[in-house]
Amino acid sequence: MAFLRNITFLLCFVNVIYAQEKTQLEIINADYTFFDQQKYPDIRRLVGNVIFNHNGAIMNCDSAWYYFKENRFEAFNNIHINQGDTMHLYGNKLNYNGQEQKAIVKYDIVLKDKTMKLLTDEIHYFLETNVASYYTPARITSRENVLISDKGDYISESKFLIFKDNVSLTNPNYLIVCDTLHFNTESEIAYFFGPTTITSDDNLIYCENGWYNTLTDKSQFNHNAYLWSDNQKLSGDSLYYDRKNGYGLAINNIQIQDTTNDYSIYGNKAEYFEKLDSSIITDSPLLVADFEEDTLFLHSDTIVANLDSLKYQQIKAFTMANFYSENLQGKSQELIYFMRDSTIQLFESPILWSDEYQLTSDQIILRLKDNNIELLEMQKNAFIISKDSLGLYNQIKGKDMTGYFKRNELQKIIVKGNGQTVYVIKDENDKITGINTISCSQMNIGISDKNINRISFQTLPNSIIFPIDELPNEWKRLEGFNERFKERISAKEDIWND
Repeated sequence: MAFLRNITFLLCFVNVIYAQEKTQLEIINADYTFFDQQKYPDIRRLVGNVIFNHNGAIMNCDSAWYYFKENRFEAFNNIHINQGDTMHLYGNKLNYNGQEQKAIVKYDIVLKDKTMKLLTDEIHYFLETNVASYYTPARITSRENVLISDKGDYISESKFLIFKDNVSLTNPNYLIVCDTLHFNTESEIAYFFGPTTITSDDNLIYCENGWYNTLTDKSQFNHNAYLWSDNQKLSGDSLYYDRKNGYGLAINNIQIQDTTNDYSIYGNKAEYFEKLDSSIITDSPLLVADFEEDTLFLHSDTIVANLDSLKYQQIKAFTMANFYSENLQGKSQELIYFMRDSTIQLFESPILWSDEYQLTSDQIILRLKDNNIELLEMQKNAFIISKDSLGLYNQIKGKDMTGYFKRNELQKIIVKGNGQTVYVIKDENDKITGINTISCSQMNIGISDKNINRISFQTLPNSIIFPIDELPNEWKRLEGFNERFKERISAKEDIWND
């Protein structure tokens, strides 16, 4: 047992000696060495081309005080620390603690590796972990990028810079400002944490988490992310952006807000083509346009916001566009909203409902003024229907029609070509007195309180008033009659129904 105890003691003693030797500073060179055994028995003064070695790290200086029992030294002027020949640290004053393997370098500091250069006033460098930390404002250059922060860390092995407080990254093409940023000096990818803005001549990007590859100009932004370009704001749960190709992709809870034209588009997927100033919204797209006294809600399979041939903004909705406002509802296979002249054009089986009226034609054009409906053009096979009592319908038919609005209410209709009208006549007690049938190529129809109150004719009409029980069948339903009031979109939620 005594033998085993002696062996154990000897092994522990050897390990202690080995550990001490492993961490003990080694003097490689000094032109002059001064030693005062009486006055300073534990201190050496080293002068001229002083070189220390500690666990593979080489430290140079002009002069130093070496406290060999404490395994530390203070060095002055032309400080240079080189570890692994990949990282170089320069300064004018150094306090080095061998037990902690910690170097504190001050004044005119330069920290460099193959791609990065850091300037600051003080650095704490931990040789065992290869981490350099600074607590005074620093300026870092890496190829085309200039980074500034109040404090941060450099991790030599992973080539990561961690910036904190008042961080900025300046590139010839943009400026990044954030609270915390991690930057890899080899891949040159920047990772953001906290509120971050990226500003360029073309746009402004905001996020609270994300990354940016400064070599490829590709990036991704999360947490309250948005992109401002001209008068439009694109936001979503996650944004992907390729600056070189001018391409953006937004995923989930996206919104495109146009502050000039007072509309917003929502959805779950949006692609943005910056060079074309075009956005394509799919996956539950919704357009919300604010008029003076009303709001338009529109849904379709796909919505495209881009520029027309004259470089004015336009919006296209297809396939099957459903829209709702308090004064007007409608459907069509395709819809285009032209901002240049404030017109909305509906194609392929368009239908509108306004007040008591159903309006159809091959093509419908709505003209807006001051964000209110001013007139309605119905081109080819125009047909207007309003339902009356006793199963009767007021009907207006013609080749083309133009409807005039006041405060978004239909006031007058002009029928051009092959005009036919049938409407119920009532007395002052709202009792039906007959049915008026009129055939005339052109006529002007006045509307008051949502009822026809007068008709004027451009050519000689053919007019017959029938008693209600003698109305011929051909006048009960004019050719082309197709009543679709059951399809009417009665609330904004109904635009999602097929």
